[in-house]
Amino acid sequence: MAMPRSAPAEPDESASRTKLLVGGIAAFLLLAIIIGTAAFIVSERAEDEGDTDKKAMAATMRTVDSSLLEAVRQSNDTLVHEALLDCKMLLDDCANDVTRALSTVAWRGVDGPAQDLQAWLSAVITFQGSCVDMFPKGDVRVQIKEIMEKAREISSNAIAIIQQGAALAAMLEIDAGAEVTLAKDADDDDDDKDDNDDTPAEQSDGERQLQESVSDVPTWVPSEDRRILEEAEEERNGVLTPNVTVAKDGSGAFTNISAALDALPKNYSGRYVIYIKEGVYDESVNVTNGMSNITMYGDGPKKSIITGSKSVGDGVRMWRTATLGNHTLLIALPTLAVDGDRFMAVKMGIRNTAGDEKQQAIAVRVKGDRAVFFNCRIDGHQDTLFAQAYRQYYRSCIVSGTVDFIFGDAAAVFQRCVLLVKDPLPGKPGVVTAHGRRDRQQTTGFVLHRTRIVADEALASKSSTVKTFLGRPWKEFSRVVVIESVIDGFVHAQGYMPWEGKNNLGTAFYGEYANVGDGANITAREEMKGFHVLNKEKSKVFTVERFLNGGEWIPETGTPVRLGLFG
Repeated sequence: MAMPRSAPAEPDESASRTKLLVGGIAAFLLLAIIIGTAAFIVSERAEDEGDTDKKAMAATMRTVDSSLLEAVRQSNDTLVHEALLDCKMLLDDCANDVTRALSTVAWRGVDGPAQDLQAWLSAVITFQGSCVDMFPKGDVRVQIKEIMEKAREISSNAIAIIQQGAALAAMLEIDAGAEVTLAKDADDDDDDKDDNDDTPAEQSDGERQLQESVSDVPTWVPSEDRRILEEAEEERNGVLTPNVTVAKDGSGAFTNISAALDALPKNYSGRYVIYIKEGVYDESVNVTNGMSNITMYGDGPKKSIITGSKSVGDGVRMWRTATLGNHTLLIALPTLAVDGDRFMAVKMGIRNTAGDEKQQAIAVRVKGDRAVFFNCRIDGHQDTLFAQAYRQYYRSCIVSGTVDFIFGDAAAVFQRCVLLVKDPLPGKPGVVTAHGRRDRQQTTGFVLHRTRIVADEALASKSSTVKTFLGRPWKEFSRVVVIESVIDGFVHAQGYMPWEGKNNLGTAFYGEYANVGDGANITAREEMKGFHVLNKEKSKVFTVERFLNGGEWIPETGTPVRLGLFG
């Protein structure tokens, strides 16, 4: 005989009221702090009396003492004037991020996507600090630094509120839209999700990658290069259908990439796909802040190549040297624009041909949220890849350089990539990463996952005399994690070196887990205060799913991804 069904339980009105009250307070506090952040942001825009929205935002954000701006304007130092222009653009980005954070909190409160809020406000801290870095030493820089330090503190408090709100929401079973442990270092306690699997073929292939010989570098590099790219050719899901074609021979709608970007229709919705036929394109390509959902794909990273040679050694400011610049500072960003995200590059080569003697010379600068690079080759020497801010995912890519050739303050994961270290100038060390995390609350860092760190033939022959390190801390709370990767024997046993003139190794976070290769021995690294030996549970914090919230946005691009650990 069937048992009668029980009547549904009445909701606990007291508990519901408590949840609503706590949620409302958390949202109100966060909203207040974000508004406080906005109050410290400089927004000195070009005069455009015809743009009501621009004037309104400028009036809201402009709180810096006018005498300071006047001092900057009256300075005879050309570098100060250039710094002001670049700083204004970065602070427009701050305004954009604060605006979308305000909108999210106002409309969705604690039910909003906490990870997005943390990513955007982490970028605000990045841009505030970068603004200071742009100014030459002197009185103006000191005054700018004082203002930005106040703004950083407020932004940091806002991120902390989000983390605490997410934790409280989880305790009360409120959907805060985020993993609570996103921004925590792996030495904190955390709960773990089940790993997400790739296809069985990728699992076995990934295991084989770790089992390959790592001893014969000069003969291995070309074949591994080829294997990575051939594998990537086969594993992407979906067919890319171009909106426009770029061809050097005139067979496409455009003969250069910049013209194709300029032709992007206003208010275009959906993904705009640019097919770049085989050829070497000598131009600076600028994907500006108003260009979101742009995809560039080529015939292969050794066939469709964007090249440039701008460098600090030739008198170009470091911020202005990029060959391919997503949200580049070469072009003023649209005021209040929150577009420009979700950039994607597939089967492309991007390089900066300025030699090591030319100092910093950026090939790619990425400053757009949820950017993806798949089956790309990024070549340079010093400062090759500027992963400046937001969330970024690199899959089956080769990145080459000498010193700090992956740097910036993004939350970036390099999965199944090859990081190729070139022979640096005499007397100089080789350094793979230089992360720029300025505040402990920021949810940023570099993760090298199932990636190979190898030397080119020239460096491999000198590995006994040239010191090479996995990273050095550009800023106080630099964070780099290497998990399930291959580290060749040319890497110095210490693993990480201090930044010249700074003592950041104690405050930085360097973590390693389940790496192999002759350079993976961590005995000498354990003596460093900022080094952490991760176990499996702690390392899960830095997987694509947890660190980038990648399951929500990477699969839809058709790019293969391992959301969890491989092993």
